[in-house]
Amino acid sequence: MKIPWLRLLLLLILPLIAALSLFKDYGTLWVLSAYIGASFVTYYFYWDDKRRARLGGWRIPETNLHFWAFVGGWPGAFIAQQQFRHKTKKISFQFMFWLIVIAHQLLWFDWLILDGKWLMSVLG
Repeated sequence: MKIPWLRLLLLLILPLIAALSLFKDYGTLWVLSAYIGASFVTYYFYWDDKRRARLGGWRIPETNLHFWAFVGGWPGAFIAQQQFRHKTKKISFQFMFWLIVIAHQLLWFDWLILDGKWLMSVLG
C-alpha cells in the first residue's frame, strides 16, 4: 500500500515546529529525539505483530501499540499501518489511534499558540 506522505508531513508540522522552537530557545532536541526513537520502536512492534499474525503466534497487545504511539511513536505507527496494511480496518483501533494523533496536535497547538494556557486550565 502506498504511504500518504503528504498527510504525514501535514500531521508533523506542529511537532516539528515545537522541536525547532525548543532547540532554538533551549538548545535541546529531546522532542525530536523522542518522536524519532518512539517511532522506530512503534514501527518495529507493528512489523513484529504483523509477522506474528501471519505465523499464528502470540500477538502484541493493542494497548502496547497504543502506548508507543502515545509516547510519540504515532508517526511510526502511521507509516507501519500503511506499509504493512496492519490495523487499518479495525474501527476501535483506528479510533484510539486517531485520538492519540489529535491529542498530540492539540498539545503542540496549545504549547505553540496558547502558551500552554489550555492544558494548564484543564490540569488545574
